[in-house]
Amino acid sequence: MPAEGQAPGTRIALVGPREEAFLDNVDLEHRETMLRSYEEICGDVVAFGSDYTISREFLGIGYLAAVLRREGHLVRVIGANNSGLADDVVLTELLTFGPRVVGISVLYDLQLASAIILSKRLKAALPGVVIVFGGPLASAISELLLSTFPFIDCVIEGEGESALARLVEAVEVGTELGEVPALVHRGVNGIVRNPRAEPLDLDSLPHPSRDVIEAIRARRLPVPSAYLTTSRGCKAFCTFCTVPNIVRGMKTGVYRMRDPVDVVSEMESLVRDLGVTRFYMADDNFLGYGEDSNRRMLGLADEILRRRLRINFHAECRVDSLVPDTLVRLRAAGFDQILFGLESGSRRTLKRWAKGQTVEQNEAAISLARSLGLDMMPSIILLDWESDLAEVEETIAFIERNQLYRSGQPLWLVNKLKVHCGTAASRRYDNVHGKPVLPAISDDVSIRSWCAKATYQGIPIENAHVAAFWGALNGAANRWSVLLDEIVPRFLKAARQAARGADKVEQIELVRRIAMFRRSIGPWLVELMRLLIAEAMERERRCAPAGDWRDFAESFVAERERQFFAGGLAESLREHGRRRWFGAPAIGSGASAQALIGQTP
Repeated sequence: MPAEGQAPGTRIALVGPREEAFLDNVDLEHRETMLRSYEEICGDVVAFGSDYTISREFLGIGYLAAVLRREGHLVRVIGANNSGLADDVVLTELLTFGPRVVGISVLYDLQLASAIILSKRLKAALPGVVIVFGGPLASAISELLLSTFPFIDCVIEGEGESALARLVEAVEVGTELGEVPALVHRGVNGIVRNPRAEPLDLDSLPHPSRDVIEAIRARRLPVPSAYLTTSRGCKAFCTFCTVPNIVRGMKTGVYRMRDPVDVVSEMESLVRDLGVTRFYMADDNFLGYGEDSNRRMLGLADEILRRRLRINFHAECRVDSLVPDTLVRLRAAGFDQILFGLESGSRRTLKRWAKGQTVEQNEAAISLARSLGLDMMPSIILLDWESDLAEVEETIAFIERNQLYRSGQPLWLVNKLKVHCGTAASRRYDNVHGKPVLPAISDDVSIRSWCAKATYQGIPIENAHVAAFWGALNGAANRWSVLLDEIVPRFLKAARQAARGADKVEQIELVRRIAMFRRSIGPWLVELMRLLIAEAMERERRCAPAGDWRDFAESFVAERERQFFAGGLAESLREHGRRRWFGAPAIGSGASAQALIGQTP
């Protein structure tokens, strides 16, 4: 309940900001530019039978909302990334609600510009509102945000449930902000960083509010899945990961676990009340560490089976946390999909990234997962800015040897290490190259440029031959990603609505060829990797210039597409649409799709 002297029903808005791609960064994978609302994703699922029915809810905001509501406050949750809301609409909703405090969760780089620009406009329209940022990225650059943007009042570092409740109390009662744990704010003599709070007892928290799922269901859209957390923290210190920064300053409890009985009670309520049948575990390492974690996993599996819940779940795990007998029990309880942080097949690379695991452990984990019938999603990072050709070749050999390209999403193997603010990787980069030089702020365009620089967008690969390899491979992967993730689903959705009678026979044949094409992409991808890395290594051996192989990669892609579609897939879709079903279709929403559908491979 509200503290003594505090007005009841304080209005608090919690915002999950819209994602906004750095479109001037040509090095981005296409997945990072293809940002869509849940309605669009659901439409694509209907069209292509894809497994993308994920609500993408902000689970952290759900916990914050639940805690604040328990304290008697009025909370409005706005998930702009799920609803596709434009900034103008979000601003209007905020002004209509009239909050005293607005919390904005900035998880990662693609949300930063939208969050800052929204804050600027909100403060101009509602000067008395207190704007507080939180989330992994905001925690990592808290002082930089406050020193650059005067309309951001404070930042909560790390876990926010207790800190935000204390901040709301301080705002309403008028007490000093110095008593709010984990708060970074402006003081008389500059920016002040308050001490971190003790780690939360996870079982003391209420179950998170599910505003995002309820809002989606209100639009009569299916929501078969939900995010769930059974633990927090990680004991590893991978150089590229933001988790070590989040737990920085914690005296104890870096890794904490929930009571498995309470976890299953939350599952059961979501199944009963919202029709959820699939869960995505948001734990940093679901299986945990040591005997206590193993007992908890067995307890979780037994409780799911005891209550006869017909559910499935996905989880992310470290390869050194696997216990075969425990996995068997979890498999029986519905554990059907595992994402391994394999990252690399190079010993030197794994050591540089402080993964704390070996190539041999990676391969043993792959074999175990397959023997249990788990759908394995391999997380691979092909290279970073320091990689040499030998390291990249070792990872390609690892992918090929373990047939990782036969996973359901082979294009997910094409990744370059992203440097996240506040990580050991960012400090390593700064030590060699210096901190990014940030532009002056004058308008929204300059804010976007500032965000790109501050979050290490487009940092160059040092080895010219590796850079040439990556440029060619990423271009090919982007083309296939545009086709399969954006153009094909939209095309099939339109075709499905328009086809009649005999046209359906042609549609079925087209879908059959698209499915065969999709299954061929994994082997083609490895073939292209092999050709590119061999050329790069030969040029390096001869001390020849690196060159530009993007034309070669484009020709490779076009030739493979013609095995199923005479003029290439994009042209075939355009011709089918124009000739049979619906005139000249607008089947691509983004600039990349419009450009691709307008050309013949």
